[in-house]
Amino acid sequence: MSTIGDSLERQSVALKESGKTSSFEKLDECWHTVEIMAGVRKEEGPHVSNRVKFMLQDLIEMRDKGWVKRRKEETAKTIEQIHKEVAKEEKRARRSSSANNLKSMGGRRSSAPDIRTLNKQNAEPKVDDDGFTTVKKIGRSASSNTLIRSRSEGYDMRSGSGSGSFRKSKRTSSSGSLTGIAEKSEETKETTEPAKKEITYLSPDECGTKAKNIFKEYFVGGDTDDAVLSIEELIGAGNDGSVERGAKVVESSTLMVMEMKESEVSKVMAVLTKCVEGGKLEKESLPGGFNDPLEFLADIEIDAPLAGSHLATIIAELIKINAISLSFLLEAPEYFRTDGKAAQFGCKVLKKIGGDASDPNLDVVEKLMTCDDKAAHPTARDLLAA
Repeated sequence: MSTIGDSLERQSVALKESGKTSSFEKLDECWHTVEIMAGVRKEEGPHVSNRVKFMLQDLIEMRDKGWVKRRKEETAKTIEQIHKEVAKEEKRARRSSSANNLKSMGGRRSSAPDIRTLNKQNAEPKVDDDGFTTVKKIGRSASSNTLIRSRSEGYDMRSGSGSGSFRKSKRTSSSGSLTGIAEKSEETKETTEPAKKEITYLSPDECGTKAKNIFKEYFVGGDTDDAVLSIEELIGAGNDGSVERGAKVVESSTLMVMEMKESEVSKVMAVLTKCVEGGKLEKESLPGGFNDPLEFLADIEIDAPLAGSHLATIIAELIKINAISLSFLLEAPEYFRTDGKAAQFGCKVLKKIGGDASDPNLDVVEKLMTCDDKAAHPTARDLLAA
């Protein structure tokens, strides 16, 4: 920007701030030049950039309007100002609602006749020829209580004056009222019955990811009951696909803790045990949940040597509560049964269970033994004792 343009820009800003107090001074010659530069006067004069030209036009417009800015500058409001504005709006809303209520109440009062006014008109005193004053007795039939009672009991005042007509109308209206009440109760029953909300569950893979997040939060210091509730909502036992969702929860949580400390394994087992015993995790989900941990056990043990021991602990604890049997290893992935030292792993599980190994469990280990296993240890009991 040129020197003259920069100077004019600064002067323009200065005049906006001080023009109101100095406008009384005679600046005709200066303003004449400003109008030429702003293009208001078609005369020869200094040339300025369009930016300065438009700024000068705004300055002239501001001068002509008494140094009032074109738009009000908005500034940030304080919390106190916001609270005051909210309080004013609430007071204004309360006043308007009160006025509307008074109007509606006044309309209702004016629509009903005043029984007391009618009674006063009927009870005006009369003076007879002897100078005595007589007052007409007010009948009970004209009182508001009688009118209200007759309406509530269902008497038909227009049907006749006989008692028979009253009784007939009463019976008809009462039976009609009972029918109406029954119909209304049926309608209310139909409308108040809660509609069954359809729950959309996550896919098995999404359940696995979600389960890992649940257990990570639980490890930090979460509550066991909260974790069990979260797993229950995630699986939805008894609904379509719950077995697959449960298998993914078992798989992802097991793979995660196989590379962690024994304390995390114990926490996972506390949650899984409660879920199984409470029916929140179906037993049918367990064999499928251990397929990947068994198949990739050898690879995981390269980086996490305790992975096999952790996995054996998890399976042993589930066998103790009769949630699964050791025979599921016979249906494990083929790589685990042939190259994963399945027989040795079965013995490790039996040692975690403790006590004397039962014959059915020894039979499982016997079936899992390979030719190399049998060459080193003739029987499953020998392998277990090694």
